[in-house]
Amino acid sequence: MSELYGLSKLALLNTAGYAKCVIPLNKSASICAPNNTGKSSVINALQFPLINDLRLTEWDGHDLEETRKFYFSSDQSYILLEANLPHGDVVIGVAGLGKIAGFAHQFFCYPGKLNLDDFTEGKSIIKYTKLFKHLQSKGMSPVELKAAELNALLTGGATQFDGDINLKMIPLNNVQDAGIYKEIFRRILNLHKLGAQDVKRFMLRVFERHMSNSRVDFYEVWRRAFDKVNRSRRELTALESMQEPIGALEEMLNTDATLKGKLAAYAPKIDIALGEYEEYQQSQHTELSEQLTNIEQEKHDFEQKQQLYLQQSRDIERRQTQIEQWFINYHGLKTEFELTNHATLKTNLQLLKKEYEQLSFSINSAHGQSLHTLDFRINETQKQIKSLKLQLKNLEFNLFTRMREDLSLKEVEEISRILNPDLLSFATTNQGEVSITDEDAFGEFLSQLSASVKGGELTVPGASIKLKKLTPVQMQSGENKEQLAAQLTALQQSLKEFQQQRDVAANVAQKQQERDALYDELMALEGSLKRFEQYQTMLQSVEAQELLKEQLHVEREQVDEYLQDVQRNAGSISDRRSIIKSKQDLLTRQADRLRQVKSERLDHTLNLYSGSLAPYPIEITIEFDNLSEVIHQFNKDCNELRNLAVNVKNTYLHIYNAGITKFDNETDEANKYTKLISAYHNIDNERDAVDRQARVALTEVAATIKGLREDLDRLRREMNSFNRGISQHRISNLKSFKINIIPRKMLVESIDTIIATSDNYEKGDNLDLLSEQPSDEKAVNEAKDHLIKLASEKAGLTLTDLFDIRFEIVNRAGETEHFDKIDSAGSNGTRITIKLLCGMLFIRYLLSDQEQALYRIPIYIDEAADIDPQNQKAIIETALSFGFVPIFASVKPQISCDYIVPIRSVKNGSQNWVSEKDWIEVEHSTNQAV
Repeated sequence: MSELYGLSKLALLNTAGYAKCVIPLNKSASICAPNNTGKSSVINALQFPLINDLRLTEWDGHDLEETRKFYFSSDQSYILLEANLPHGDVVIGVAGLGKIAGFAHQFFCYPGKLNLDDFTEGKSIIKYTKLFKHLQSKGMSPVELKAAELNALLTGGATQFDGDINLKMIPLNNVQDAGIYKEIFRRILNLHKLGAQDVKRFMLRVFERHMSNSRVDFYEVWRRAFDKVNRSRRELTALESMQEPIGALEEMLNTDATLKGKLAAYAPKIDIALGEYEEYQQSQHTELSEQLTNIEQEKHDFEQKQQLYLQQSRDIERRQTQIEQWFINYHGLKTEFELTNHATLKTNLQLLKKEYEQLSFSINSAHGQSLHTLDFRINETQKQIKSLKLQLKNLEFNLFTRMREDLSLKEVEEISRILNPDLLSFATTNQGEVSITDEDAFGEFLSQLSASVKGGELTVPGASIKLKKLTPVQMQSGENKEQLAAQLTALQQSLKEFQQQRDVAANVAQKQQERDALYDELMALEGSLKRFEQYQTMLQSVEAQELLKEQLHVEREQVDEYLQDVQRNAGSISDRRSIIKSKQDLLTRQADRLRQVKSERLDHTLNLYSGSLAPYPIEITIEFDNLSEVIHQFNKDCNELRNLAVNVKNTYLHIYNAGITKFDNETDEANKYTKLISAYHNIDNERDAVDRQARVALTEVAATIKGLREDLDRLRREMNSFNRGISQHRISNLKSFKINIIPRKMLVESIDTIIATSDNYEKGDNLDLLSEQPSDEKAVNEAKDHLIKLASEKAGLTLTDLFDIRFEIVNRAGETEHFDKIDSAGSNGTRITIKLLCGMLFIRYLLSDQEQALYRIPIYIDEAADIDPQNQKAIIETALSFGFVPIFASVKPQISCDYIVPIRSVKNGSQNWVSEKDWIEVEHSTNQAV
């Protein structure tokens, strides 16, 4: 054992419910603890570094998300392996990246022995982000790996790290076998799930490099191979049933050749006769056309004169109509304006226009102004008028002028800010609004009042009031009397306009109607003025129009007389023209029959010179007198040929619809019919051709399925060699063990029947696969039906469909037993032994012959207590001889192993703990095999 390389130790830190766990992998060990304590979790952890592809792992029904969270809940979780390899010790690690990284993990490795102290600092586990720096400080050289890189290093594949580190401990024959190796390894870590179907699948995967691995859709293969045969058979049957129609077709083709020969002889003769007749007819038409042209020219000259007189008559008539209309308009205007003058119309128009403009201005001014606004403006204007009237009335003797006697103008203006503006306009006369009883006292008061109002500010006891924002009163003197009067007049005019606007605004709709009515009257009056002016103009030309009317009447009578003379002369010309036309019509009628039969010609639609033509033996002579009849008969023959062609096509279509289609690909109709008739006359040769096609088709089918049959034979040879290799080793408590290939009888016999029949074909036998006669062909059809049914159910046949496997064991007593299912084997020890053997032997087969004996691989056996100690020892011995190290798991320790590894709980049972100090090494007697 000391000379073997491979894994020597597995350690878990802060993962899978373990605070710490270290178990040996270089010798058999018994992991013991109560159920559901975490025994399987330890061994399943091997899947992360050794399978390193989570898609190929299995976690007792848990999904990958739960599994990642279980093993790598923090960035201080580690799964660590120590491997003793030919070049030295190596540590392989899987580190958790924590919740932030989605419970992902990272692979790494470094040369050296596994020391868990290298992963702790004090009492804390080092986070992965700080681990490399910590290891490097201790002289380690850690390398971070991707899953594919780790897989390549373990199996000996090429990586970028080949010069730095060597992890090869799974020496596969071919690195491409890594996938099947991982699948088998996963199963020997979960032996309870390994079944016969898994063994069969592993067997095919292990030996697939020696197989064709073909999938045969037998129905499609048979259909593709025999489709042409079946079509040929159907066409042969149709050919046999269509002999009478084909004979009729041949006769019609002979008639067709005769008609074509006759028509081909007549066609050029008819074309020559038609050409000569056309020349004769053309000369006659030319002569008559010249005569008709002369008469037409004479007729044209008379028609020109007639047209000229007609045009003159129409022009005179149009001018007469215009004069009549002029007089009608004149009399209408005369009636309207005979008693009216221009000045009256002009005055009425100006008055109406002024009234319209005033109303329009009022309406426009009233738009956008409310009645309230207009009332306010009217009141304000009335107040201003009242104030101006008061100023004008008391212009000489008012309170303002009286105050000016004692105060300056500026002082008066300052005081006026606090007074009602109209107060200064009150009269100071005897009958006025202001009565001054004491001039001196009033003057003193004014001085005091002026002293209180200084600089735009009123000072009174206890208050100061700023008056600058108030406007001083501007009083008018006697010189401004005219100006006041003008202002008063303007205000009164504004008041009038505001009152009009208010009147309009109070009833805008009615005023608009009045304005519209005024506008209509205005337009009507303007129109009347224009018509009056037109009347005045027409009045001046009444006599001239009367004279023109009489002249036109005279001219109209003269032109009508000329027109009657021309029409009388044109009558004789028309008679001579009719005679010539009748001669032309007669010549045309003579040619009508010929043109009719010419238009009925079909020879241009027929191919008279293709295919078979029979020579026409009679000399052909054509006269003008019987030309139309010759062409008529020619047309009848053409019509008969066309109908014959239709009958030929219909007859061929009838034959085609009966199932004879193979000649339809011919592009030339004549070749198609010729080949059909040839086949009809050589029907025996057609039968021989169908037989040859059937032999070739079956040979093609046999060649396709022969690969499957050869794969089965090749697999049996490989398994015989495999079983011979097993017999060279001691196999637990068994005398021998084999995995036998059991062909599925009906399926394999069906394949053999088709292949054997194909071989007979090649030797010259004659078989009709489509006949219903009871013979060897019946076996072929039954084999075909069975294969089609099975292939359809399975979507194609593969090697796995051709056999089952059976396990054969011979116990130490020499008794032989066979099992189709592993779990139906007798004892638990036997079942475990078969499963272990299958897994170990397939893995061993994948390993390189030169290196397979150098490395050890761990295997896991759960519920080991169910296996008796003698079988345990036998299993350990067998596993060790094949290069595997068994790890037993059970509630109680199993002393058959080299180590007993108990799992204990810490932190009140919240975590599990296993250290190397907990290992118990079992001493075995010297007579036991190591």
